Amino acid sequence: MISKTLQSVLDQRDDDLEVIVVDDGSTDDTPAVIASFASRIRALRQDNAGPSAARNLGAQAAVGRYIAFLDSDDHWVAWTSSHYRQAIEALGNPAFVAGTPWRYADGAGPAHFAEHEPDIATFVDYFAAGDRYCWHGASSLVIRRDVFDELGGFFTPLTHAEDIDLTMRLGAHAGFADLRNETFAYREHAGGLSRDVAACAGGMKVVLERELGGVYPGGYARAEERRRILSMHLRPIALACLDIGAWRAALRFYGRTFGWHVRLGRWRFLAGFPVMLIRAVWRRTLARQRKQ
Repeated sequence: MISKTLQSVLDQRDDDLEVIVVDDGSTDDTPAVIASFASRIRALRQDNAGPSAARNLGAQAAVGRYIAFLDSDDHWVAWTSSHYRQAIEALGNPAFVAGTPWRYADGAGPAHFAEHEPDIATFVDYFAAGDRYCWHGASSLVIRRDVFDELGGFFTPLTHAEDIDLTMRLGAHAGFADLRNETFAYREHAGGLSRDVAACAGGMKVVLERELGGVYPGGYARAEERRRILSMHLRPIALACLDIGAWRAALRFYGRTFGWHVRLGRWRFLAGFPVMLIRAVWRRTLARQRKQ
């Protein structure tokens, strides 16, 4: 997939983009594909250390004022960089910008969709945008270099939910712009990291512990804003854990955030979760009985 990803960036209208590729210890033909772009990119390689370490390595080598991230299973469209640039200019050098993905199934190929004017929503910071779902994964993030360096980049122990952790640490830095219409293309495929529910739950468990441990900025004054955002990530993970039979993880998420959801008025989730738990346990029990 990396060939299409790289070509999509090199085809942008902006001519002042620095393209850095980090090969995180691949074992396929990725080095050969990267080599075919050698004159137009800078290639780095490391032993497999996960996405956080790989992105940090690329960021350390970058010289640009803003850093954009793009995973190898996603790609930009013709107007991606220009829309990001317009969002940066509209807010006057914000701490970071989030784009919106246009999702399509792997194998189907993206259908054509026409360029549009960017719909840019601006906020004093990310936490102030808490009523909207303004996060779409690492491939949506464009972060001001000095802010990224100040935060120490991605939290390397995390291989899942590392992008959520980073945006939460960015939450109180001045200036956030959300591009509300499609900015880049997101390929949904069976090998995608987000399909591993157990691993995603493990990452969110760490994020939850970091919130409860006071890692994220804003203190008590901004706790509700932080938890409004975090609960948007935690609810689907808790429900997905029910689907795979990870009852303990699901109950932990539900129990430890129960008070959050009461204060946020998420009654549908609070009432629906126990019902879904009972159904999930019942289905699993019936399935076992059939096998016996």
